[in-house]
Amino acid sequence: MKKNLVYTLLLGVFGLLLFQACQDDPEFPDPGFEITDQRVEVRRDTADFYNVHMTMKVPNKVDVIEVLDGLNYDLVETIDEYHGKTNFDFDYLVDLTGIQKDSVLNYIIKVTDQDLRSFNRGIRISVKGFSFPEIKLVGGTDVAVAAPAYVVKGTISTGLNTIESVRVVFDGEVQYSYDAIPGEELHEMDLSAQVLLGNLEEGVRYPIDIIISDNTGQESTTVVNVRKSNLVKKPYKILWKNSQDVQTEITPTFDENGNLVTFVVAFPNNGSVRQTSFEYNELNMVSVMRYRAYDSPGGTFPRENVFYFNYIPGTKQLETITEQEFGYDENGNLSSESAVSTQSSQFVYEGESTKVLSFRRSSTVSDVYYSDPFNLGEYVYGEYFQSQSYIGSNTVRRQHREDYDPVLIPTYIEGLPPHHDALTGSNLTVFQDLLYSKYIMTKTVATDPAYPGGYLTQPSYTYETDEDGNISSINKLYTDGSYQTKGDTEIFTFFYAE
Repeated sequence: MKKNLVYTLLLGVFGLLLFQACQDDPEFPDPGFEITDQRVEVRRDTADFYNVHMTMKVPNKVDVIEVLDGLNYDLVETIDEYHGKTNFDFDYLVDLTGIQKDSVLNYIIKVTDQDLRSFNRGIRISVKGFSFPEIKLVGGTDVAVAAPAYVVKGTISTGLNTIESVRVVFDGEVQYSYDAIPGEELHEMDLSAQVLLGNLEEGVRYPIDIIISDNTGQESTTVVNVRKSNLVKKPYKILWKNSQDVQTEITPTFDENGNLVTFVVAFPNNGSVRQTSFEYNELNMVSVMRYRAYDSPGGTFPRENVFYFNYIPGTKQLETITEQEFGYDENGNLSSESAVSTQSSQFVYEGESTKVLSFRRSSTVSDVYYSDPFNLGEYVYGEYFQSQSYIGSNTVRRQHREDYDPVLIPTYIEGLPPHHDALTGSNLTVFQDLLYSKYIMTKTVATDPAYPGGYLTQPSYTYETDEDGNISSINKLYTDGSYQTKGDTEIFTFFYAE
């Protein structure tokens, strides 16, 4: 009984304490900010100021309102005129008169009430500069070209004004012109203008002028400097950010002749490494390709896939591509060896050239796509297979590169026939984007007009160059395909030694 009494008393004391604690809890009324335009866009053509307007309800009365820089939280201004108010409209005028070009302003409105409680609201003001003719270029303003032509590409815009005329001029000659059609009001247009460069001297920069005027008489001139380059600088590292936003490091190594000898892809998510190495014959064609998968950098590999490229003696034309697999134990000792199997065969060429008309995998691949994009008498391979299983006779699963810029891809292997098994999806992606194409590709299209749509990704490409004209990045956009792939992007970033 005594024990129960003590227990009851303890419960009572605890209840009183709990009740007192609840009684002491302060009220936290909602300050009641009402702002519908936390992200706004204004244009300098039409505004010198922007008014940040909020309706505020502050039950415990305003002590002070502060305007902070939204990036570093520095104090921009202290506002005392609303001191003591509880229900009011707040206005803050942002001066835009000092802004001439596109800018973004970020502010935080911080309200402190008389109980020293504070509340924040952020606002982002995107300020568009005064309307002026401009072009956003593909490839940048310094480009090294490998052909006697260059295609100037970009998007022209004039803001609220309309495009009146466009001229692309090289060596004093107009190579492209556009004049507005009466009644047509274009504020933006895509430009694709081929410029014939002729014979360029090594090491000399040649300017291409892009002259744009608008309907108000404003005119801009953008200069693209091109230089001839038959040799390209080789990267020592490439960062590949794939469509899942996983950044993978690629390490290419080259011999004294500029041939790619190893191509290492290191995956950060699982620590695995994929290494492909290449051996060349006396005609500088790949004769052996070795593929190894490591569990970790410097670790052992359980197997090695070796591909043999067998040519008609004394030529660059293939007879067959064969494959053999070798197994290794945990100590790196050879433990198994498969028979040699034929992977690709029945190659048909156009005369004595290296242009393959057809070849056989599990089925015959006919009408292999090549083009001569700059009328140099070349055969530029253009097939793009998004899956190993698509390499076959089913033409509706075929797509090809349709458009190029005359800028050399620094990892391209001229002596690698692109008709072999890439073994993995990631290998297929990077091989097609980095090893198989001589020039930077810009557009991929379905090959068969009967293609129904919905699964071919048809990637498009843009690129940037450094001040020496070397490719610094390739940006890939999947323009079609399923809902899981359409709109996805991938980026290759190139690093060169000083």
